[in-house]
Amino acid sequence: MKSLRSSVLENYAIGQFRPGAQITITRPGFLHLVTTHDVQGVRSALAQGRLPADFEAKLARLGGGSLADRYVEQNSRLFFALLLAAQESTFTAANSADRERLLRVLAYVRKDDDGIPDYRPDGFSDDQQEVRAAAADLGPLLHAFKVWRLRHQVPEMWLS
Repeated sequence: MKSLRSSVLENYAIGQFRPGAQITITRPGFLHLVTTHDVQGVRSALAQGRLPADFEAKLARLGGGSLADRYVEQNSRLFFALLLAAQESTFTAANSADRERLLRVLAYVRKDDDGIPDYRPDGFSDDQQEVRAAAADLGPLLHAFKVWRLRHQVPEMWLS
């Protein structure tokens, strides 16, 4: 399987090549538009154990939309659940860089006036792009979280 990290030939300034050099290919994205304040808003809500009211309302609207909108809604909720479990130290597989990435993606999805303002007909396509990129990049972590949740959280729900 090909990853974003590819083995390539590296061209030195003197014209020599070295096989096996590693480069990282980055996707152009919109996360640079997320401010420290945006992230702090999601982090504060996480500390309270619930989504901000405006974000919850946005996700509810997305949940009733197109398949792409529902993808953003469901994965945003999954990201938040993972962050909540990591905060409570019950799910420990997420490192700080992974958690920060998920916080930034959630902060981006929460913004209405982002790369493509949400009031436009294609306004959620950028949100979908960021969620899809995070889901792809963090696929093994998300899978591990889903397995963990089925083993630890779902049985408790049935006992309640």
